[in-house]
Amino acid sequence: MSLLSIKGTVTAHGQHQFDNYLTVYAYLEITEASGRRIQIDKVAVCNDTAALLQLGCGGEFFLDKMFVYGRRYHYQLWGIKAEDVAVFDRHNLRNMVIVHHIVLGTLMLPIGGLGAFWLLPGLASLMTVISGKVNRRRMFYGSNPAEVRRLQQQQAVRI
Repeated sequence: MSLLSIKGTVTAHGQHQFDNYLTVYAYLEITEASGRRIQIDKVAVCNDTAALLQLGCGGEFFLDKMFVYGRRYHYQLWGIKAEDVAVFDRHNLRNMVIVHHIVLGTLMLPIGGLGAFWLLPGLASLMTVISGKVNRRRMFYGSNPAEVRRLQQQQAVRI
């Protein structure tokens, strides 16, 4: 359960399913400047970042690796910094997964302890979020106030 940052260019993506909220790619392949190819399996991309994600898109890609028992994705692409555009996704799938695991685990716990398979990972993820180890804003924007303003000006205004 961690945040990742990869600099490179999107060179391939697998088949995908989409709806009004997100797209789940079977894989994304990002090639770094050194030529090393990184393949990320089962990536969820919400609409904010999906608008910028395309083959040949280069920049810095921010991913959240999370344990998602029984889900169709294992990573979320939540931010992209390209040359003139920055996208910070407003949807945090990690929080949705935590709530899902805790509620389902609590409901299933009386059935022979079966709910522990959902409850324990949900509580572990909750502790990770509370401890501040997965602070997306700090990772994306950094600590330089001028850089924060520059990146926020590059993002779309919601109306």
